[in-house]
Amino acid sequence: MSYPIITCPTGCANDVPAINMDECNPQVDFSEVDKIYMTAGITPGCGLTDWTDAAEWSTRIDNSGSDTCDIREWWVSGELPEPEMNVTEIDNEREVQSPMKFTLEAQVFDLDTDTYDAFRFLQCGMRVLIWYSAGDYLYGGSDGILATVVAVVPITKGSREANPGILRLSWEAGHNPERIDNPIAS
Repeated sequence: MSYPIITCPTGCANDVPAINMDECNPQVDFSEVDKIYMTAGITPGCGLTDWTDAAEWSTRIDNSGSDTCDIREWWVSGELPEPEMNVTEIDNEREVQSPMKFTLEAQVFDLDTDTYDAFRFLQCGMRVLIWYSAGDYLYGGSDGILATVVAVVPITKGSREANPGILRLSWEAGHNPERIDNPIAS
C-alpha cells in the first residue's frame, strides 16, 4: 500500500483528512529501525523510479558495487525520536511551526574491516540519500531523503560489551517521510 504525499492547505481552510480507528482491531506498529538503505553517492537521478517495486530494489541494492547509485543495505538497531522544532507565536495570537529536524540514530554491530572502513570514510563529512525500514514499513519516497551523516565507532568499557558503530543521520522537512508497506521485507 502506498501513502499519499502531504500537501498542506493554503489560506484558512483546514479539513482534517479521514482517519480509521478500530476498537476491536487496532493497528499498532511494534518496531525499531532495522535497516538503512544508503546510496553510494548523491548524484542527481539516484532516486528510485518506483520505490514500491521489489524488483527495482533488487537491482539497486549492492553492498560492494562501484556505481554511484548503488544502494548499500545496513543492518541496524535504531530509532527515530520526536524531531526538533520550534513553535513561535506571531501576531494576532497565531502560532507557526518551524521545519522539523529529524535525527535517526542507529547502531551497527556487524563491524568487519570493510564496514569499519566505510564508517571511517563516512567521517569525511557526507550527505547521503537514504531510506529506512521499521517493522512492516519502508520510509523515504521514490526520491529518498537527503541526509547529513555522522559516523563514529566508540569502544565501550567492559570486555563483554559490544562496540557498535553509530550512524547519526539528520535532515530537515515539514513532515515525516512518506511510508509504504515494505516491498523488500525479509
